[in-house]
Amino acid sequence: MLFWGFQTGIRVVDVLIACVLEGSRLVPWRYELSRESVRRIRNLCILILAILAVYVLSTVELLRAFLVIFSLYPVAVLPLMVAHVYSTGDAIDARLLFLLPERLSGPAPTVWAPRIDPSYPYLAILILASAAANVRVPWFYLGLCLLAAWALWACRPKRYPVLVWGVLLGCVCLLGYGGHLGLAGLQRVLEGELTRWLSDSMGGGETDPGRAHTAIGRLGTLKLSDAIVLRVEAAAGEEASFLLHEAGYNRYASSIWSASDSSFAALQPEGDGTTWTLDPGARPSRRLTIFASLPRGRGSLPVPYGTSRLEQLVVGSVERNQYGALQARAASRRVGYQAFFVPGAADAAPPDEADLRIPPKEASVLSRVAAELGLATLPPHQALSRLADFFEKNYRYSLFQGDRPLGSSALEDFLLRTRSGHCEYFATATALLLRTAGIPARYATGYSVQEFSRLENRYVVRARHAHAWALAYVDGAWRVLDTTPASWAAVEEEAASWWAPLSDLWSWGAFQVAAQWERLGGVGSLRYVGWLLIPLALFLLWRLFSGKRLAGLRRRGRCADGAPRWPGADSEFYEIERRLGKQGLGRHPGEPLLRWVERIEALRILPGATAPLCDLVSLHYRYRFDPKGISPPEREALRSGILSWLGQDALKGFRA
Repeated sequence: MLFWGFQTGIRVVDVLIACVLEGSRLVPWRYELSRESVRRIRNLCILILAILAVYVLSTVELLRAFLVIFSLYPVAVLPLMVAHVYSTGDAIDARLLFLLPERLSGPAPTVWAPRIDPSYPYLAILILASAAANVRVPWFYLGLCLLAAWALWACRPKRYPVLVWGVLLGCVCLLGYGGHLGLAGLQRVLEGELTRWLSDSMGGGETDPGRAHTAIGRLGTLKLSDAIVLRVEAAAGEEASFLLHEAGYNRYASSIWSASDSSFAALQPEGDGTTWTLDPGARPSRRLTIFASLPRGRGSLPVPYGTSRLEQLVVGSVERNQYGALQARAASRRVGYQAFFVPGAADAAPPDEADLRIPPKEASVLSRVAAELGLATLPPHQALSRLADFFEKNYRYSLFQGDRPLGSSALEDFLLRTRSGHCEYFATATALLLRTAGIPARYATGYSVQEFSRLENRYVVRARHAHAWALAYVDGAWRVLDTTPASWAAVEEEAASWWAPLSDLWSWGAFQVAAQWERLGGVGSLRYVGWLLIPLALFLLWRLFSGKRLAGLRRRGRCADGAPRWPGADSEFYEIERRLGKQGLGRHPGEPLLRWVERIEALRILPGATAPLCDLVSLHYRYRFDPKGISPPEREALRSGILSWLGQDALKGFRA
C-alpha cells in the first residue's frame, strides 16, 4: 500500500489506509456481513469508481485517462477490502473485486460463484495500479524487486544457502531490468505512433512548428473531428470572426511545409508572473479571452495576429520563434489567457531567400498560371486581389480528393484539372504563386473562429475549424491572404456528425468541472471530495450496523494458536488417521490417503473395514480441497459414516 501511494503521489492517504487494513490484526471483534450488506458495499465501490472516472475524464487527456483511472482503482474497491478484513468471513465472491454482480445469470443454486481470499488479488491490483502510475524511473523497478524478494523470502528453498538464493534473485532482477527497458522503449515508440495517428485522424494534438503535413495528394475524404479544442470570449458587441495563428512555415517540398531555423526564444513575464509582453511599444485596441489545452503540459498558444500582450496566463514559461509561433509549458493541461491585439499585420521576422524559393517539380505549372494572371506585372496589392478573385470565381472547396493522372503532382492536378480542394491546397497554391510573382510568401496554420455557442455563450473552435492560409510580405509587413472560398465553413458544417450536440454537452460539462476544480485550488480541493464521501460512509455504516450484531470472535481465519484454519480442517477423518497410526498402520511420509487405504486393505488386517473407508476418503477429499465444498447432507454423511466406522466391530477386534 505504501509503495502504491509513493508511485501515485498519495503519500498521506496511503498511510491511513495501510493503518486501517493492518489494524484488523489488533482488533479482536469482527462483524458478520450478510449478502445484502456485501451488495451495498459493492454499490458504494461502484459509486466511488464512477466519481473518479468522471473527474479524471474531464481533467486528463483521453490517452492518459484510463491509466489514471486504473492507478486509482485500489481506492474504489477499498471499502470492500476494509469490510472483508473486519468481517467473520473467510472469502468473498471473486467477481466482487471487479465490481461485477455476484451472480452472472441463471438460478442461484446452479451457478457456482468462486470464493477467494481477496488479500492476494488486492495485492496484485496494488502492484498493477502502481505500474500504471509510475513515471518511468528506476525506483519503481527497484521497489518491485524488493517487494518480490520480501514475498519470496518465506518460501525460498531451504537446501540452498541464502547467499546463493540472493545472487540468483539478483541475476534474475538484472535480466528483468533489461527486458523492462526494452518494453519501455517499445511503449514510447507505440505511444508516439498512436498519438501521431490520432492527431492526423482526429485533428487534435500539438501543432509542430517545424513541420506541417498539408495532406496534399492524400486520396479520399479529409474528415476532421467535431471535438471542441478552443473557446473564445470576445467583448460585448464584437464579432469574433477572424483567424487565430499557431505556426508559420517557409519551405515546401514533397507536399510538406517546414520551417527553417524554428528555434524558440524564452520570454520573460512581468512582475505578477501572469503577464507576457510581446511588443512593448504597441497599443492594443481589442481583447480576446481564449481557453486552450496543453497536451502533456506543453503546446502551442493560438493568438490573433497583432497580439502584443498576454495576461492572466498562468504557465511556467512562454517561448516564441521568428515566425510568431508561441509555445507554453505549464503544470496544468488547460490554460486560459487574455490576448490584447491590434488587428493587422502578422508578427514575424522579415523574409529571406527561402520565402521566394519555388519547388522545381511544380515550377512550370506555377509559371504558367502566374503568367495567365499577369501577376508579375501587377503591384503587390493588386496581385493579392487578383489571386483572391481567381480562386473565388474558378475554384470550389471540397473535402474529397479522387485519383489523379499519372505523372502529375497533386498541386498541378489541383490548379489545372480538378480546381477543387481543401484549405491546404488553396494556401499552398497561393503562397507559391506569390513567390512566382516575386512576392515573398509563407504558409500559416491555425484556427478560424466562426461558431457561436448559445449553450456556453461564447465562441467555440472545433478541430474541423483548423485552417491554413498564406502570408504575403507587402509594404514592409506580413499580410494575411486567405483564398479558400468562403463556402468552406458551410461544407464543414454539413459534414458534422449527428451526435455533435451530445459531444458538445459533455465537453461543456467537462470544461465547467475543470474550471471549478482550478477555482477551488486544484489538487488541494481533494479535501472537498473527501467531505462529499463522508455522508456516504456514514450512511453505509448505519445500514450495516442497524439490526445486526458484532461477533466477538477471534481473528477471522485463525485458530486459537494463531495458525491458519484451512477449509475442511474439522473433518472427522483425521481421527481415523490418528487411531490407525497408534496401531502401527500410519501413513508413510508423502503417501496419499487413497493409496494408504489400499495398502491397509492389501494387508487384510481389518477385514470388511476398508470398503466404506474408500467412500469416506472421497468425501473427505471434496470437503478438504474442492472449492465448491460439499452439501450439508453430504457433510452429515461424512460425519456419521466416520463415527460408524470408528465404532465397528472389526476395528475393536483388531485393537483386542
